[in-house]
Amino acid sequence: MTSTLYLKGLEVALDALMQETAAPSGTIKLVYMATSYTPNVGTHQFYSDISASVASGAPTETLANIDVRIDTGNARVEVDADDVTEPGITCSTNKFVIYLDTGVAATSPLIACIDIAEGTLSPVAGTLAITFNAEGIFAITPV
Repeated sequence: MTSTLYLKGLEVALDALMQETAAPSGTIKLVYMATSYTPNVGTHQFYSDISASVASGAPTETLANIDVRIDTGNARVEVDADDVTEPGITCSTNKFVIYLDTGVAATSPLIACIDIAEGTLSPVAGTLAITFNAEGIFAITPV
């Protein structure tokens, strides 16, 4: 699988910008997915579309200090946040999804599905630490 951005998340963000409408309010969160989950950028739009594929026993993390910045050297926009550490995790996972939690699963748009570069992680009551790349969690490059 390859990391990907969901179309609904892009639509929500661009609609708020282009239409000068208010973006939905909520909290940006990260959830660990089951290893069997395969993202579908066309049909998976909201958290309710993927909730059955969350890794069993997986915690949901609130992303802190989200930073959206322009990287002029690479001609792209990068999205970053503080690294995430979860003690006592027992689920196996090989990817996570970032979404905007509006408080209602059916209106919480999906933003990105990110592969864990190390492959499947199977901690047993251990600590799972996600260290985001210095250049961000993901980037958008204009064509």
